[in-house]
Amino acid sequence: MTKDELKKILFNIRKIIIYRNIFNDDAVKKFIKIIDTLCQDKPQEEAIYELYGDLYDILTKYAIKNAVYKNLWRSKINELIKEDENIFSLLSEKYGSEYIEKSLKITVMSELSVIKELADTDLKEVIKDVLSIEIPSWESIVGGICHENNIDILNYKTVKEISDYYSTNGCGLFNKYKAFRWNNGELAGIDNPDPILFDDLIGYEEEQKIVIDNTEAFIRGLPASNILLYGDRGTGKSSTVKATLNMFSERGLRLIEVTREDVMELNKIISTISRRGLKFILFLDDLSFEENETEYKILKSTLEGGIEKLPDNIIIYATSNKRHMVREYLDDSEQNELHLRDTKEEKLSLSDRFGITITFTSPDQEKYLRIVESLAKKYNIDVDLHTLREKSLRWCTWHNGRSPRSARQFIDYMRSH
Repeated sequence: MTKDELKKILFNIRKIIIYRNIFNDDAVKKFIKIIDTLCQDKPQEEAIYELYGDLYDILTKYAIKNAVYKNLWRSKINELIKEDENIFSLLSEKYGSEYIEKSLKITVMSELSVIKELADTDLKEVIKDVLSIEIPSWESIVGGICHENNIDILNYKTVKEISDYYSTNGCGLFNKYKAFRWNNGELAGIDNPDPILFDDLIGYEEEQKIVIDNTEAFIRGLPASNILLYGDRGTGKSSTVKATLNMFSERGLRLIEVTREDVMELNKIISTISRRGLKFILFLDDLSFEENETEYKILKSTLEGGIEKLPDNIIIYATSNKRHMVREYLDDSEQNELHLRDTKEEKLSLSDRFGITITFTSPDQEKYLRIVESLAKKYNIDVDLHTLREKSLRWCTWHNGRSPRSARQFIDYMRSH
């Protein structure tokens, strides 16, 4: 590649408007700085080596962290395009390609053509062409240590394909992560969300189907209900919600974990995501309130609509071990009968505000044993049925009683011994 060709790339890059944010990335800055240095009348080898060393370090760390073993530079550019929040990606996420002006579509395709040329630039060969020096390739150092699973958006031929990608996968933080927590007043992505699937959850298929069907309706834009998953500990309530996320995340579902302390900021959380194009589950796990806590009033108001209804792209799934989630310590001698009754009604009505309540009860002995046997078969545990059943019953007696959680803990123990 000649200096004139490199100068043309730089010129076209500087005309980019929509995807301008990607040029704030450190790796891209280093890459462009190298090209810019090579275009000088007398490029300094020392400067090239220093810049290339910095870029080499950035890309190899990126490869290991993100499980990319080839085409590192192109993969990095792909990631930046997919995560970039700009007028095109945000409109695509929210409305789809049919609502985007033709002029914007033309600009996007033109810019992505320039970015693709940058992504396809083999910097090692460019440096060799200009300076006649050999430098190590970042591809050779990471080849084989990771696996790659990466959608190449630069291969898309039409603006509709690109827009559809954003519509399903989102952009910005919501492209990078599928699960979040509320942290110091803002959303924080969860790097390693629980990968559990419904195939891993045995024995509560009817209860799970209610959640799946409701979520399917929610994803399709049909009427759907907020759900309370109520019941005994270890029966898979939380795991059911997490498996729901994993089932529907590729169709635009995201999950935000909301703690009891976060409920005070529920309106702020809702405001943050209400105008996005994806669907969100607000997940309140192991929910209960003490008598002197008033956060439940905010949750109750949100569930029943209040002045402002819950946006169509948000739904609430909560789990609790208690049917009535507000502990009651009222002293009859300190309150008149009318006030006492009103207070109890207000507190006990929180669970009634969920459109669907699903009860998860501890399994009887036969159901518990069926769960154990199914898990043993799944993990190829080589032990006769009588011994398996006998050991599993002793396990639940010694530990936390009969539950799917106890069954899984027993199977995990058997797998390791």
